Amino acid sequence: MQIYVACLASYNAGVLHGEWIDLEGRDADDVRDEIARILRESPHPNVTVDCPDCGGTGTTYVPRVFGGAECTACGGSGKVASAEEWAVHDYDDVFGDTWGEHPDLDKLCALQERLDELHNDTERAAYTAFCDHEGLDDVTVEQFHEAYVGQFDSWADFAENYVDESGLLHGVPDALSRYFDYESYGRDMRLNGDAFEVSGFYFWSR
Repeated sequence: MQIYVACLASYNAGVLHGEWIDLEGRDADDVRDEIARILRESPHPNVTVDCPDCGGTGTTYVPRVFGGAECTACGGSGKVASAEEWAVHDYDDVFGDTWGEHPDLDKLCALQERLDELHNDTERAAYTAFCDHEGLDDVTVEQFHEAYVGQFDSWADFAENYVDESGLLHGVPDALSRYFDYESYGRDMRLNGDAFEVSGFYFWSR
Protein backbone atom coordinates (compact mmCIF):
# COMPACT_ATOMS: atom_id res chain seq x y z
CA MET A 1 0.00 0.00 0.00
CA GLN A 2 1.15 3.53 -0.73
CA ILE A 3 -0.07 6.80 0.76
CA TYR A 4 0.37 10.31 -0.58
CA VAL A 5 1.43 12.65 2.23
CA ALA A 6 0.93 16.36 1.57
CA CYS A 7 2.32 19.36 3.42
CA LEU A 8 -0.67 21.47 4.48
CA ALA A 9 1.28 24.73 4.79
CA SER A 10 2.26 24.40 1.14
CA TYR A 11 -1.23 23.27 0.13
CA ASN A 12 -2.79 26.31 1.81
CA ALA A 13 -0.30 28.51 -0.05
CA GLY A 14 -1.39 27.03 -3.37
CA VAL A 15 1.70 24.83 -3.77
CA LEU A 16 1.63 21.04 -4.06
CA HIS A 17 4.38 19.58 -1.91
CA GLY A 18 4.30 15.96 -0.90
CA GLU A 19 5.37 12.43 -1.76
CA TRP A 20 4.08 8.91 -2.10
CA ILE A 21 5.28 6.68 0.74
CA ASP A 22 5.36 2.93 0.27
CA LEU A 23 4.33 1.20 3.51
CA GLU A 24 5.59 -2.24 2.52
CA GLY A 25 8.36 -3.38 4.86
CA ARG A 26 8.11 -0.27 7.03
CA ASP A 27 6.89 0.28 10.55
CA ALA A 28 5.10 3.38 11.85
CA ASP A 29 8.33 5.02 13.05
CA ASP A 30 9.84 4.68 9.58
CA VAL A 31 6.78 6.37 8.08
CA ARG A 32 6.91 9.17 10.67
CA ASP A 33 10.56 9.78 9.77
CA GLU A 34 9.62 10.03 6.09
CA ILE A 35 6.82 12.49 6.87
CA ALA A 36 9.16 14.59 9.01
CA ARG A 37 11.63 14.74 6.12
CA ILE A 38 8.90 15.85 3.72
CA LEU A 39 7.87 18.62 6.10
CA ARG A 40 11.48 19.80 6.56
CA GLU A 41 11.76 20.10 2.77
CA SER A 42 8.60 22.19 2.55
CA PRO A 43 8.87 25.43 0.54
CA HIS A 44 6.60 27.01 3.16
CA PRO A 45 8.05 26.22 6.61
CA ASN A 46 6.23 27.68 9.59
CA VAL A 47 7.97 26.15 12.62
CA THR A 48 11.40 24.95 13.72
CA VAL A 49 12.19 21.41 14.83
CA ASP A 50 15.19 19.57 16.20
CA CYS A 51 17.88 19.07 13.60
CA PRO A 52 17.87 15.42 12.49
CA ASP A 53 21.63 15.39 11.93
CA CYS A 54 22.63 16.39 15.45
CA GLY A 55 19.44 15.50 17.35
CA GLY A 56 19.03 19.11 18.46
CA THR A 57 22.40 19.39 20.19
CA GLY A 58 24.01 21.69 17.61
CA THR A 59 27.12 19.51 17.48
CA THR A 60 28.08 16.34 15.69
CA TYR A 61 30.59 13.74 16.81
CA VAL A 62 33.95 13.90 15.11
CA PRO A 63 36.65 11.35 16.05
CA ARG A 64 39.50 12.83 18.12
CA VAL A 65 37.74 16.20 18.39
CA PHE A 66 36.81 16.94 22.01
CA GLY A 67 33.18 18.01 22.32
CA GLY A 68 32.49 17.34 18.64
CA ALA A 69 32.10 19.88 15.87
CA GLU A 70 29.42 22.37 15.00
CA CYS A 71 26.60 20.74 13.05
CA THR A 72 26.69 22.02 9.48
CA ALA A 73 23.03 21.18 8.84
CA CYS A 74 21.72 23.63 11.45
CA GLY A 75 24.75 25.91 11.87
CA GLY A 76 25.05 24.86 15.50
CA SER A 77 21.59 26.06 16.51
CA GLY A 78 20.16 22.59 16.89
CA LYS A 79 17.05 23.68 14.99
CA VAL A 80 15.95 23.57 11.33
CA ALA A 81 12.95 24.98 9.51
CA SER A 82 9.96 22.76 8.89
CA ALA A 83 6.28 22.80 8.14
CA GLU A 84 4.07 21.55 10.94
CA GLU A 85 0.96 19.87 9.58
CA TRP A 86 0.41 17.11 7.07
CA ALA A 87 -2.43 15.02 5.70
CA VAL A 88 -2.84 11.92 3.57
CA HIS A 89 -4.48 13.10 0.36
CA ASP A 90 -4.56 9.79 -1.51
CA TYR A 91 -4.22 6.02 -1.15
CA ASP A 92 -3.49 3.47 -3.83
CA ASP A 93 -5.96 1.17 -2.05
CA VAL A 94 -9.69 1.22 -1.29
CA PHE A 95 -8.89 1.49 2.42
CA GLY A 96 -8.56 5.22 1.89
CA ASP A 97 -12.30 5.52 2.46
CA THR A 98 -11.76 3.96 5.88
CA TRP A 99 -8.64 5.78 7.05
CA GLY A 100 -9.18 9.32 5.75
CA GLU A 101 -6.69 12.19 5.87
CA HIS A 102 -5.37 11.60 9.38
CA PRO A 103 -4.83 7.85 9.80
CA ASP A 104 -3.45 6.11 12.84
CA LEU A 105 -0.05 5.20 11.43
CA ASP A 106 0.48 2.32 13.86
CA LYS A 107 -2.78 0.68 12.80
CA LEU A 108 -2.17 1.47 9.13
CA CYS A 109 1.24 -0.20 9.19
CA ALA A 110 -0.25 -3.17 11.04
CA LEU A 111 -2.73 -3.50 8.18
CA GLN A 112 0.16 -3.46 5.70
CA GLU A 113 1.83 -6.28 7.65
CA ARG A 114 -1.33 -8.37 7.25
CA LEU A 115 -1.47 -7.61 3.52
CA ASP A 116 2.15 -8.73 3.23
CA GLU A 117 1.18 -12.12 4.69
CA LEU A 118 -1.25 -12.83 1.84
CA HIS A 119 -0.05 -14.86 -1.13
CA ASN A 120 -0.92 -12.72 -4.15
CA ASP A 121 -2.81 -9.67 -5.43
CA THR A 122 -6.03 -11.68 -5.77
CA GLU A 123 -5.97 -12.62 -2.09
CA ARG A 124 -5.15 -9.04 -1.12
CA ALA A 125 -8.12 -7.81 -3.17
CA ALA A 126 -10.33 -10.43 -1.52
CA TYR A 127 -9.08 -9.41 1.92
CA THR A 128 -9.85 -5.78 1.13
CA ALA A 129 -13.36 -6.72 -0.03
CA PHE A 130 -13.92 -8.79 3.12
CA CYS A 131 -12.83 -5.98 5.45
CA ASP A 132 -15.03 -3.53 3.55
CA HIS A 133 -18.05 -5.83 3.92
CA GLU A 134 -17.40 -6.40 7.62
CA GLY A 135 -16.79 -2.70 8.25
CA LEU A 136 -13.51 -3.53 9.99
CA ASP A 137 -9.86 -2.70 9.38
CA ASP A 138 -8.32 -5.15 11.84
CA VAL A 139 -9.44 -8.51 10.45
CA THR A 140 -6.67 -11.05 11.01
CA VAL A 141 -5.31 -13.13 8.16
CA GLU A 142 -6.53 -16.24 10.01
CA GLN A 143 -10.09 -14.87 10.20
CA PHE A 144 -9.96 -14.03 6.51
CA HIS A 145 -8.75 -17.50 5.50
CA GLU A 146 -11.46 -19.15 7.61
CA ALA A 147 -14.13 -17.25 5.68
CA TYR A 148 -12.64 -17.00 2.19
CA VAL A 149 -13.71 -19.58 -0.38
CA GLY A 150 -12.55 -18.15 -3.69
CA GLN A 151 -13.41 -16.07 -6.72
CA PHE A 152 -16.32 -17.22 -8.89
CA ASP A 153 -18.41 -15.87 -11.76
CA SER A 154 -21.75 -16.82 -10.21
CA TRP A 155 -23.51 -18.45 -7.26
CA ALA A 156 -23.95 -21.54 -9.42
CA ASP A 157 -20.18 -21.80 -9.86
CA PHE A 158 -19.71 -21.29 -6.13
CA ALA A 159 -22.23 -24.03 -5.40
CA GLU A 160 -20.59 -26.41 -7.86
CA ASN A 161 -17.22 -25.82 -6.22
CA TYR A 162 -18.72 -26.54 -2.79
CA VAL A 163 -20.39 -29.73 -3.99
CA ASP A 164 -17.14 -30.93 -5.55
CA GLU A 165 -15.01 -30.05 -2.50
CA SER A 166 -17.45 -31.50 0.02
CA GLY A 167 -18.18 -34.70 -1.91
CA LEU A 168 -21.89 -34.04 -1.56
CA LEU A 169 -22.66 -36.11 -4.66
CA HIS A 170 -20.03 -38.74 -3.98
CA GLY A 171 -21.36 -42.13 -5.01
CA VAL A 172 -24.24 -40.65 -7.01
CA PRO A 173 -24.17 -42.03 -10.57
CA ASP A 174 -23.22 -39.54 -13.27
CA ALA A 175 -26.51 -40.25 -14.98
CA LEU A 176 -28.22 -38.61 -11.99
CA SER A 177 -25.65 -36.08 -10.73
CA ARG A 178 -25.63 -34.30 -14.09
CA TYR A 179 -29.17 -33.10 -13.30
CA PHE A 180 -28.18 -31.45 -10.02
CA ASP A 181 -29.41 -27.84 -10.01
CA TYR A 182 -26.34 -25.83 -8.95
CA GLU A 183 -28.05 -22.52 -9.66
CA SER A 184 -30.90 -23.25 -7.24
CA TYR A 185 -28.54 -24.68 -4.65
CA GLY A 186 -26.35 -21.58 -4.81
CA ARG A 187 -29.40 -19.32 -4.57
CA ASP A 188 -30.54 -21.16 -1.44
CA MET A 189 -27.09 -20.82 0.13
CA ARG A 190 -27.27 -17.08 -0.48
CA LEU A 191 -30.83 -16.66 0.80
CA ASN A 192 -30.15 -18.80 3.87
CA GLY A 193 -27.17 -16.62 4.75
CA ASP A 194 -24.68 -19.47 4.55
CA ALA A 195 -22.31 -17.36 2.46
CA PHE A 196 -22.00 -13.93 0.89
CA GLU A 197 -20.37 -12.38 -2.15
CA VAL A 198 -18.42 -9.14 -2.53
CA SER A 199 -17.05 -8.07 -5.94
CA GLY A 200 -16.90 -11.67 -7.17
CA PHE A 201 -15.24 -13.01 -4.01
CA TYR A 202 -17.20 -15.55 -1.98
CA PHE A 203 -17.04 -16.03 1.78
CA TRP A 204 -18.67 -18.24 4.40
CA SER A 205 -20.74 -16.25 6.86
CA ARG A 206 -19.33 -16.10 10.37
